[in-house]
Amino acid sequence: MTPQALTGSSLILVLRLLAKYSADKQYWPKLPALLLFNAIMTPICLLENVLFFFLPKPKIHSEPIFIIGHWRSGTTYLHYLLAKDKQFGYCSNLDVFVPGALIINRWLSRKIVGWHLPETRPMDTVKLAIDYPQEDEFAMMHLTPNSFYHCFVFPRQLEKLFFRYAIIDPRNSSLVNTWTRGYYRYIARLSRRHHGRRLLLKNPVNTTRIKYLSSMFPNAKFIYLRRNPVEVIPSTIRMLKSMINLNTLQTFEDTQLTKQVNLMHTTVLAEFEKQRKFINQNNLLEIDYVEFITAPLATIRKIYIAFELGGFETSVRDFQHFIEEQKDYKPHTYSPILDK
Repeated sequence: MTPQALTGSSLILVLRLLAKYSADKQYWPKLPALLLFNAIMTPICLLENVLFFFLPKPKIHSEPIFIIGHWRSGTTYLHYLLAKDKQFGYCSNLDVFVPGALIINRWLSRKIVGWHLPETRPMDTVKLAIDYPQEDEFAMMHLTPNSFYHCFVFPRQLEKLFFRYAIIDPRNSSLVNTWTRGYYRYIARLSRRHHGRRLLLKNPVNTTRIKYLSSMFPNAKFIYLRRNPVEVIPSTIRMLKSMINLNTLQTFEDTQLTKQVNLMHTTVLAEFEKQRKFINQNNLLEIDYVEFITAPLATIRKIYIAFELGGFETSVRDFQHFIEEQKDYKPHTYSPILDK
């Protein structure tokens, strides 16, 4: 199977990544199909770049909502739930897996994503569909060389990619500017697709980029989810194994994952505490995972009240319907022993 994680990228970007990180010989049979898709997407992406250059600047809502928190902390459930409110725009699986074609040839993009998108996520049984919400880090990994998620394809670089592109060194002004421009450009294009509606953006990696997000959107709202590390760490290990197995172009010994995920967890939480000062106190809401899972509708109401969003009563039936659909979902249970 072609790696889903790079199928919608341009040929130029994929060749650049392959030159930098390399694909192991046993995975070379994957490359012809991957590069074929990339070759198909490249002229479409280039044409869309030209189109956006000549189009008037899109209206961008000044107060997007960022859902952040360590991986496996309930961010996807919250994203799915809030996206039921039609006042929000969000990036879908289609928008992130073929992010260079948000306007042109959407029918072809739907075909490409549909051929490779599984019915459920590889690490659990959460449903996937082309138009379901998805995190914008996947868009960044398709559009730029500056994404931590390239570790799914080049797993031997996991730790290096994490400390370069998740923990962006503020002293590296060139990288900061490159990442900021790339991210803002995608937000602008997504805003055009949603006609200027307020964007609802979920991305665990953004937990460590609050400083840069706040500089772009000083009035942005942040929802931070936290969960017991006894559950988060083994669940994150499971996620990484699943995503790497699905997308890798390199052999990888996962014996180091426990150590790496423990380091990532400590670093992400420390970065959040370090950077939370860049958020206006009234623009940050912290939510406990257990509280959210136990009383999702009450938690949603709390968010609407805290951020004065309006529209809760209009969408409450959609919220309740989705909550009812999810009532039989059973998350994995994990041993309290983290280091095995």
